[in-house]
Amino acid sequence: MNAPEKIPRPAVTIRASSFGSLFDCPSRWIAIHLEGRRVPQNGKAALGTAIHAGTASFDAERVAGQTPSLSAAQDAAVESLNKPREETAWEDDKADAEKIALSLTSKYCTEESQKHEFVAVEASVESLHITDLGIILTGTTDRVERTEEGYGIRDIKTGKQAVGTDGRAKTHGHGAQMGVYELVAQSATGLQITAPAGIIGLQTNKTSAAQRIGYGEIIGAREVLLGDEENTGLLVTASKLVHGEIPAWGNPKSMMCHQNYCPSFKTCFWRR
Repeated sequence: MNAPEKIPRPAVTIRASSFGSLFDCPSRWIAIHLEGRRVPQNGKAALGTAIHAGTASFDAERVAGQTPSLSAAQDAAVESLNKPREETAWEDDKADAEKIALSLTSKYCTEESQKHEFVAVEASVESLHITDLGIILTGTTDRVERTEEGYGIRDIKTGKQAVGTDGRAKTHGHGAQMGVYELVAQSATGLQITAPAGIIGLQTNKTSAAQRIGYGEIIGAREVLLGDEENTGLLVTASKLVHGEIPAWGNPKSMMCHQNYCPSFKTCFWRR
């Protein structure tokens, strides 16, 4: 007797930028990404997006062999703040956010960018289908850099705590997300990503002196995704979560457990 044919599961799309939050609080992730329930982004997120826009404008011109324009990078940052792609609930003064965006964009362009030999800026993939897991990975890797160790991804992180007291970008907790970005970058560019993943941290404090930029590396970022003989990789666990094979749980100790970040906050079972 022949075994019944296995019916493939419908694929679920996971954005690379959201992969870490799936494990931080699966209940929140499902509410936002599967149920389509949203809350407005806050000013910190809008500021981060603006800095990404400005620095990407500068580095894209470098990669294209053009003389990069600082003023164009600053204009891109300001335009992103004034015309956000998402509804934004400003908690802080928007004028302060614009000053920080302009200052940090300028600092990055004049002090940090030239330290890196980028070969790709915002490398995107629309559909990286992992058929046996029923997952489609999608997203954008901020940068791909050529190094002596090979090609490696570089992700820009912003925030008041993005750089530690030792002057290095904080990397703890970002390994899984960086692993997904490596898969995305390799698919988008066709390059073999073999160098350690790097994080460029930009500290979003109000004064220029406190707006430090730091760098940190993560070695073996993909290993935690793929697993080994003794450990199940996070891609397998992610598949089981989004397909309902593992019941989703809530995490009331998450930094995102707040009504400004979670659409389920007021009715969440896990907050009892």
